[in-house]
Amino acid sequence: MKTKQIAVVAVITILLIAGVAAMVSLTHSDSGSSDTPSYGNSTDVTGRLTIFGNANNDDYLDERDVQYVKDIISGDEEAVYFDCYKVYGGNAVSRTFADANCDGKIDEADVSWIQSMVDRQQNMLIYYYDVDSVIASCTYPIDTMCIGYKSNYEAVLICGAADRCVGACNQVSDNGSYSAWYQAFSGAAAIGSRFAFDYEEIATLNADAIITGTRAWFDENMEETCGPLGIDIVRLPFWEDDVTVSGVITLGYLLNCEETAYDYAETADSVLQTIQDKIASIPETDRKLVFASYNGTKISTLHNGIEEMVNAAGGLNPVDVGYTPGSIDGEGILMMDPDYIVFDVYYGFLESFNTDDPEATLDEVYNMVSDTEGKYLDIIAKTNAYNEGNVCAIGQGIYMGPASYIGVAYLANQLYPELFDFDVDALFEEYVSSYHSDLDVSDFTGVDYFDLNDLDAHYSN
Repeated sequence: MKTKQIAVVAVITILLIAGVAAMVSLTHSDSGSSDTPSYGNSTDVTGRLTIFGNANNDDYLDERDVQYVKDIISGDEEAVYFDCYKVYGGNAVSRTFADANCDGKIDEADVSWIQSMVDRQQNMLIYYYDVDSVIASCTYPIDTMCIGYKSNYEAVLICGAADRCVGACNQVSDNGSYSAWYQAFSGAAAIGSRFAFDYEEIATLNADAIITGTRAWFDENMEETCGPLGIDIVRLPFWEDDVTVSGVITLGYLLNCEETAYDYAETADSVLQTIQDKIASIPETDRKLVFASYNGTKISTLHNGIEEMVNAAGGLNPVDVGYTPGSIDGEGILMMDPDYIVFDVYYGFLESFNTDDPEATLDEVYNMVSDTEGKYLDIIAKTNAYNEGNVCAIGQGIYMGPASYIGVAYLANQLYPELFDFDVDALFEEYVSSYHSDLDVSDFTGVDYFDLNDLDAHYSN
């Protein structure tokens, strides 16, 4: 394992305090600007590489950032500040990516620090903004890692770094529920549940870092446990729509795999940025109201993925117009009168699937959506959306995680056919062939996204 700098221990001691229980929500900007993505509670960060040192707030760390800090010092440019946290659950502080060493000021030390980053100095301490809006740190580059949860494996596959994984959670190791999807990690040691890692086993693997998710779900004390072991904890957004591209770009930098990360970003942007540009002129009050729910019985909320998909596709969720998240019945949906209805299914790509008989999976999904009493089509049968054919189902494998732009493209086509005509099948095929070449995209035909016309055609055959 690479030798960690003394500063790593100091930062972990100062920034990461065990036992903090409050959850820091990853929220979206309310600024209304289509060209101002937000990270956590930030409302004025314009780039997606959330590395301190990215002084000009674009997607790159290069000589332009060195010059930008020099210009800030000379008074020719202004630093962009945003809210973040020194410790999880602590008080918000105002920081800027121009402050590369995170000491609270912008000076020549930051110029030198960023120059070292541009020069790719090895074993260098890097500060970054994580999924919980916390100022986190790790040693650059990450050469070996342990991983938990499917979207994290997905991001590492995209970056082309699967061979650096030395430890995998039990969903992937030991023939776990996702092992069929992630054979590239089959040689990694078993490290226990993603919610409760076997840290004694991890300590034997000489891993530089653990790639994981938000502290609200994945052991908020992990930093304290692994700090003395010299293992960094990297928490980035890999399943939240709108910010998965940011997570992949930032991970790509930390792994020194930017080229593959930018290739992914270019494809995702061909969908996400196109939608942002085209819906920018549509007043929010004129956007389609979308009731998106797993089985039609609940109003979704932020962080379950499906709400983020609706917003990314240019739609409004019920919570956007004043509804409270929670259970809802058929009469409530009828009174809501959504323009469009979306169901979420746990079957298909990266989910439950009969690999021996794909048609069996297709039958199971279609029958579930069509014939489940009090759920799915049954609960929304009286709505105008159903009567007008404005209903579809989208599998979790392509609306949660790095593949989410595919689900977003499909939904955008449904909501605004006059604006969008994305070739979703081509996007899906490209994704599978690029990152899951051991799979055949034809096996998933009709499972991962389908509408009422597809259902009718299926049952008429």
